[in-house]
Amino acid sequence: MRQFARIAVVMLAVTVLLAGAGQLFAGGPSSGCPTPKHACRCPDIVAPVTCDGGCTYVNGCVAGCAGAKHCVPNPA
Repeated sequence: MRQFARIAVVMLAVTVLLAGAGQLFAGGPSSGCPTPKHACRCPDIVAPVTCDGGCTYVNGCVAGCAGAKHCVPNPA
């Protein structure tokens, strides 16, 4: 069961990276949420944060790369 949970977390992280974390969590360019700059390098950790304007990002690093402000962790 633990092995399955680890595989599921890794698959989720890969999906987020392939889909583009900014577009998957922030709603994409039409949402009004800033998107992360391509030059930023962030860890592959899924720890969602919500920032000003209700924009949600995969983690605080991605939010910072997008220039998002006043971010708080999402409740588990």
